Amino acid sequence: MSRTRNYIKGLTTGYAATFATIAVGLWLTPFTLRFLDREEYAIFALASDLLMWLGLLDLGITAGLNVQAAQLTGKPDHERLNRLASTAFFTQNLIVLVVLIVGGAMAAGVPHFFPVRLELQHTTSTLMAMLVLGSAIGFSTKTFSALLLANQQIHIDNLLKLALLAIRTVLTVVLLTKGWELYSLAVASLAATVITSAIAVWRTWRLLPGLKVRWMLASWDVLKGIGSLGIWFSLGGLAGLVITSLDRVVAAKLISVETVTTLSLTGRVYALFAGLLDQITNTARPMLGQLIGQKKLAEAQRVYRHLFKLSTGFAVIAAFSIWAGNEPFVNQWVGAQNFGGPLLSLALALNLIVNSWVLPNRAVLSSALVVRPQTLSRIVEAVLNLGLSVLLAQYLGLIGIVLGTAIAGLLTSTWYLPLLTARLFKRSWFSFAREDALPIMVIGACILPVAWLMQVTGRQIGGFLGAGVSAALTGLSGLGLLWLIAMDGGLREYVKGAALGALHSPYRDSSGLRSGTKTAQPIPRLTKP
Repeated sequence: MSRTRNYIKGLTTGYAATFATIAVGLWLTPFTLRFLDREEYAIFALASDLLMWLGLLDLGITAGLNVQAAQLTGKPDHERLNRLASTAFFTQNLIVLVVLIVGGAMAAGVPHFFPVRLELQHTTSTLMAMLVLGSAIGFSTKTFSALLLANQQIHIDNLLKLALLAIRTVLTVVLLTKGWELYSLAVASLAATVITSAIAVWRTWRLLPGLKVRWMLASWDVLKGIGSLGIWFSLGGLAGLVITSLDRVVAAKLISVETVTTLSLTGRVYALFAGLLDQITNTARPMLGQLIGQKKLAEAQRVYRHLFKLSTGFAVIAAFSIWAGNEPFVNQWVGAQNFGGPLLSLALALNLIVNSWVLPNRAVLSSALVVRPQTLSRIVEAVLNLGLSVLLAQYLGLIGIVLGTAIAGLLTSTWYLPLLTARLFKRSWFSFAREDALPIMVIGACILPVAWLMQVTGRQIGGFLGAGVSAALTGLSGLGLLWLIAMDGGLREYVKGAALGALHSPYRDSSGLRSGTKTAQPIPRLTKP
């Protein structure tokens, strides 16, 4: 299969999975709140956040395997791949024991770290223990998921996500109605993880019949090679968790456990749409790895530039569209008591833009194995984030916590990662700022007054209708601006083809065929994003 077909399949199924997650999440949240009080819901949200920290015990092995295996698919080396897979698999299964030990300690300590009321402390420990068990099972099969991704089988991973969503949703609904309360969420998550992990293993063996995972193929030298790269991925993941998930922990410690529910529900739509934006760049990672592995840097640069315009442009449009309709939506969806106010919503919109701004940079830098400098930048950002969030929380409450995250990103990654990318492609940072970033900033400046007007309008109309009208009109105006200001002729042609569902876009492979636009050299199909 061509890179183009695999990219489009991955992107299509990714959006299907993400839209399904959005739809189910929007429906399931108010349904769950009928059976749980605000503190119980906050406990599950906090437990899910803490569970992500166990992923750091991976030490970046999965990420390192993913990148190196993707480069190997560009120049197949089955012996090297078998050694990589065997080393990663057996190392991760040793780490599973550590996951269970550390997770057990977390399960015992969580009810005492947060001010959980007495009658919920045992339930909280049991909930956390069940989530840890599910995490350990998923940990043991990460190697197979990484191989699927490296071989541009992202659509399979997305279909597995759909299966997991369906299983978890059905079990959650059934168990909640049977009176299992918080245990419903943990049991549903555990069962879905077991089933989908088994399917991932089976699918990998079908895809790679020559794959050999043997203890004798595991190599200390290979582990050092993966680990030397993976440790930086792991440190970057640690910093990323501080940036993305510590807001709720800070809110629970400095304000109250119940405010976690307010923060989660006010930001729910932003979080769901962040998943949509992630698909644009994450789906392109294996392809970028293949191109860079084949030394096709000119093609990789074109992919990156298109990714940046699409990803950041859509992020700006989505952030302001959601802000325009968020208040009437949340009020109708889960009640006005769960909405944190327009200023908190605006701070969350800014966070979405800042976090999405660097996604294309992370994708291309990681694919090129430029990991250490971006990780160091991420660590500095995380330290600033934590300090600013704690400081501003004293004066601005939840708004200060969210603003601390945005300010830290603006001071670090949003300018430094583009600088690293410019150096990778031997391009000046100022040309990036002028040619790529400036059009997106102009779009944001133009759409802000439209979003403010629509926000007032949506509040007056009220309900889902007011939310839909204000968000839709803001989004349409933003898409028009994106089309006119940021997209060049080639990207417009690709978007037209993709919108019509054409798998044969006007772009061609680098086999010497010309594209539909005039150019002095062949350009890749936008495959590549």
